[in-house]
Amino acid sequence: MKDFLAQMSFTWLALFPILNPPAMAPVFLALTSAISDRERNRLALLIGTYTALFLSVLLLVGGWILKILGISIPVVAIAGGILLFHSAWHMLNKDPRVSEKEEAEIRSSMEKKAFFPLTMPVTAGPGSIAVTLSLVPRGSILEPSTLLAFLTTACGLLLAGATVFVFYRFSGPVIHRLGDTGAATISQLSAFVLLAIGVQIVWGGVRELLLATLEDPALAELLRAFATQLR
Repeated sequence: MKDFLAQMSFTWLALFPILNPPAMAPVFLALTSAISDRERNRLALLIGTYTALFLSVLLLVGGWILKILGISIPVVAIAGGILLFHSAWHMLNKDPRVSEKEEAEIRSSMEKKAFFPLTMPVTAGPGSIAVTLSLVPRGSILEPSTLLAFLTTACGLLLAGATVFVFYRFSGPVIHRLGDTGAATISQLSAFVLLAIGVQIVWGGVRELLLATLEDPALAELLRAFATQLR
């Protein structure tokens, strides 16, 4: 149970900074300013649900897609960690995630755009996709431990989707209470957490690549020869 909660929490913490609901809530409010509160609340529920479902489906089929493309999960983890660094840098510099032109396009036919582009890529963009792929459990899906890892990670994704819904649903009162300073502070803290998680994900990918290299006799001998030449 402890491991279940730990992995679920790690999944949620990995996605929270990149989804960044506190910073995206004002954007959601601005994009939905022309519709009623009832429609906005329904839209928030749709976006939260779509976010959880989209990332969960990606978790289930992402590993197979990567195998078809010949890309290993550790490589995706390293790429995802680097992408998190990039996103955190933009967050620290307070660069907007949605341009003025994109805002004008999204405002029309709001209901039809609940999944695209309000869910993907405005809420769950490339960073969320990369993080989810880096969290795909290793091992055969037929093994009980792997199935449990999938279930645990999926619960973390559902929690992330619920968090998006809560912030979007109550974005008005929350933003009013936090104020601009509070929202900016949470955004900066999220960026710092994002950097730390990026380091963790990159290190996990590098470690798995190194372990795989050491298990291959030919590559291990090549590394030893290279190390000898450096002395």
